Amino acid sequence: MAWIFYSDGKLNLHKFYLHQQETLLAGLLRVGIKAQFECRQGYCGVCKVKYRALNAKTRLDYTLSPLVMLAEDELLPCCCRVQGALVIKTAITQADS
Repeated sequence: MAWIFYSDGKLNLHKFYLHQQETLLAGLLRVGIKAQFECRQGYCGVCKVKYRALNAKTRLDYTLSPLVMLAEDELLPCCCRVQGALVIKTAITQADS
């Protein structure tokens, strides 16, 4: 269970709740965010985004071990589950209605 905050690129901050056992990518798609992805298994790196944890209790758990090299401030939404709260630093756009 987690709160995910993101910017729409226009200085507006939005948030959504990530369900328990839901990957970050599944949550992004559920709330209508255009997220880039391909493999959904942690090896292509297409979905890689930068993030910032909002508190010391924020934890990332991977359903699969990522095969892509990640910096300390990057994660793979396709196979990442979040506990706590974090901000996705990459500007994100809503899917067309």
